[in-house]
Amino acid sequence: MIRSHLYVPADQPRLLGRAQTRGADAVIVDLEDSVAPARKTDAVAAALEFLDSVRVLGERWVRVNQGTLGLAEIRQIRVSAGLDGVWLPKVEPGEWVSEALELLAETGTRVGLLVESAAGLVGMPQLPPLPPDTLAQLGEVDLAADLRMRDTSDEAMVPYRARIIMECVIRNLAAPVAPVALRFDDPIAFRLSTTSLRDRGFGSRACIHPAQVPVVNEVFTVDDVDRARAQAIIDQFEAYASAGTGVFTGDDGEMVDAATVRWARAILDERAGS
Repeated sequence: MIRSHLYVPADQPRLLGRAQTRGADAVIVDLEDSVAPARKTDAVAAALEFLDSVRVLGERWVRVNQGTLGLAEIRQIRVSAGLDGVWLPKVEPGEWVSEALELLAETGTRVGLLVESAAGLVGMPQLPPLPPDTLAQLGEVDLAADLRMRDTSDEAMVPYRARIIMECVIRNLAAPVAPVALRFDDPIAFRLSTTSLRDRGFGSRACIHPAQVPVVNEVFTVDDVDRARAQAIIDQFEAYASAGTGVFTGDDGEMVDAATVRWARAILDERAGS
């Protein structure tokens, strides 16, 4: 299970060289926003060199550019044996996204969808069929600009975060990746926001600084207390069900039924994948 995704600019060899030692479950080599237009070609070459290097830790993904440039980048990098997945930016229903998905399907490469506009968020149901291991992430900076929002607080983003969580559930996709936090100088606030995002239905979080990675890994790791509680619920439910009872009061005083058991099984599935 991927808990943390660390963005690294492709045109900064020093950062790329150290990226796999930062503890992230996935490194995202960025060819898009963090790379100046004049350095795009060099960035692709650096990304390929990184992908072909000896793997140290975790998965290696690449965020390509959109449109024709992104399709060309996909054709260059998709054959690399070191590539685990490709993030597509500015995803909206349309020709280039459909072609990109086809190219990646040919090589069995995993896909990440960066939803960064109103058209992209509302248009998720119109996207082509997607493999269940497809990831999705809300690009909140771009989305807020698209929506002309002045208030970009966590509270203001709740409806859009809920929308992408529901879309992933409806399409039977993995829980979405929680958005980046642009500030990395307040670890307490970052931990609180990461915990809140996890509790609202996100399955991992993207990071823009190595200091954020340990916090994300800890928050998204199912601990032994949650695992024990989940297993106890399942054991109790199966015992009651065999006796003909479908709902009962658990040891903590809360009602337990089939919905509670689905939550418990999801917790154990996360543990098994971690």
